[in-house]
Amino acid sequence: MTTHWNTLQQWIKRHLWATFIVATAVLTTVIHFYVALFVPPTQEKAWKEVQVTEGMSFKAIAATLQKEGIIRYRGYFEIIGRIQGITRKVRTGYYGLGSHMSMWEVLEALRKGKIIEYEVVIPEGYNLYQIGWTLTGTPLISSDPDDFIDIATDKKLARSLGVDADGLEGYLFPDTYYLPKGITVLDIAKRMVQRYKDVFTDDMRKRARGLGFTEHQIITLASIVEKEAKVDSERKLIAAVYHNRLKKGMKLQADPTAVYGLKAWITKVSAQDLKRKTPYNTYLHKGLPPGPIANPGRGAILATLYPENVDYLFFVAQGDGSHYFSKDFDEHGKAIGRYKANKKKVKQKTKVKKLATDSQQ
Repeated sequence: MTTHWNTLQQWIKRHLWATFIVATAVLTTVIHFYVALFVPPTQEKAWKEVQVTEGMSFKAIAATLQKEGIIRYRGYFEIIGRIQGITRKVRTGYYGLGSHMSMWEVLEALRKGKIIEYEVVIPEGYNLYQIGWTLTGTPLISSDPDDFIDIATDKKLARSLGVDADGLEGYLFPDTYYLPKGITVLDIAKRMVQRYKDVFTDDMRKRARGLGFTEHQIITLASIVEKEAKVDSERKLIAAVYHNRLKKGMKLQADPTAVYGLKAWITKVSAQDLKRKTPYNTYLHKGLPPGPIANPGRGAILATLYPENVDYLFFVAQGDGSHYFSKDFDEHGKAIGRYKANKKKVKQKTKVKKLATDSQQ
């Protein structure tokens, strides 16, 4: 043991400088690599948007990042990217990056595809006009909702997306979407239609056929149910009323159909509206309108496919979002009378309260 130790000491003495140089080089390389990987170029938070386009090579991405001052060493960046296996998997889109981020953080952002996205909520029952206006409230499209409306009413596009209709109304599924910056209006519409296709299953199509309906007819009726139902628990009852009226050859007389396509948002349907001559007005025409008047959610679709087993033929609002359901016209007339009387009482109370408030001032 002593002999080996002496031998080692003699070797170190003979190669002291060489050992020192190698150790220094290794330490310098380790420090340099650590700084390159974990120390940001600057501490100043200055975000930049860097776009990764379709087909852009990882080498080109690295060059862009270096040019923007986000990374120091392009070579290290490419090597680590290859080791991590992300050189061919970078998600396209805009990335919010900055020189205050370390190279490791930048690589992680690319690996996880953390592109700039906007949350867009499309409520159940919105029609294509309301969706168009909603999108104009985001940085995604211009201030003109017609950019979206023109796409959503394109018959050729609808057919190319597998929608057997003259447009995409009814098939723009209401949901919360996370849409990347730079996405086109066309791609937004495609994404919404794809979401619809994910929801409307083969079992639903089978059920529709069993009821004697096409998929388009079910979505058309579901859109009316969606617009009429303010309380979730009433969807199946409202669907049952319309199914029953269709079976008896009665007009659906659904208020929302009379005003479809007139304005994006309509809060009240007037008696004059009910006389409006449009192909969608179910006060004038028997059967279903030619297409959906809104985009129903899954709940309304299921309610239309599986309506409540009841004999109701009428319903009237009660003023709180719920409805009173009736089996015959006499009962329905009484319900309307009660609604009008209650509405009159509320109006009188409001008037008295206002007068009392004004007299105190």
